Amino acid sequence: MTLTTRQYLRQLDKNTLKKLFKLADLEEDEYWLLYYAYVEKRMRENTCMKLNIRATKYATLLNEALIKVDYTINSLDKIRTL
Repeated sequence: MTLTTRQYLRQLDKNTLKKLFKLADLEEDEYWLLYYAYVEKRMRENTCMKLNIRATKYATLLNEALIKVDYTINSLDKIRTL
């Protein structure tokens, strides 16, 4: 059984998450959204208030950011297997 990107990110420590988020080609809002959601483990409402965004924008940004992070993880895996 394979892990989803969200499950994989929950297993990583804070320093690894920070490095991964910096490697991924994220916009500033996407970076901070992932940082607050996975490194600081804030609730959605608190993250929305901190970033001054609505819950629908949160969901859209999170999905886009996770796609970019997933691509980065897959790229790193391919490099590691060469």
